[in-house]
Amino acid sequence: MIFIQTVVRIIDNTGGFYGKIIGILTNSQLGRIGDGAVISIKSILLNKKITHRRKRKVLKGTVRRAVILRTSWVQKRWGNLHFKMQGKGVAIIGTWDMPVGNRIYGPIYFEARLTKYIKIAMLAEGSF
Repeated sequence: MIFIQTVVRIIDNTGGFYGKIIGILTNSQLGRIGDGAVISIKSILLNKKITHRRKRKVLKGTVRRAVILRTSWVQKRWGNLHFKMQGKGVAIIGTWDMPVGNRIYGPIYFEARLTKYIKIAMLAEGSF
């Protein structure tokens, strides 16, 4: 579960590093795996190879939509299985719920593949 004002890590290759959740795109106050969110980019990756501004896909201080892919809460499944990941992670989405980046770093939960953001879940390295 992710609440408003939570600092999350951006786990795709758009150039963002950390962001803050400023809104959840559901009717509840908390976000679960596969829910949409509105984030504000707080810091970006400082890479000396990226010299032009137009090569970065996100800039510091911009407000973007994202999908929640990782949480640090315990995820329960059928068969009395419990999973927990280290940290919270989101991926930035653009218009028509399409991903802005073309790679997701690290594993994500399988429940992300059961939502409407299936294109983003397929970009990940693995799922469990």
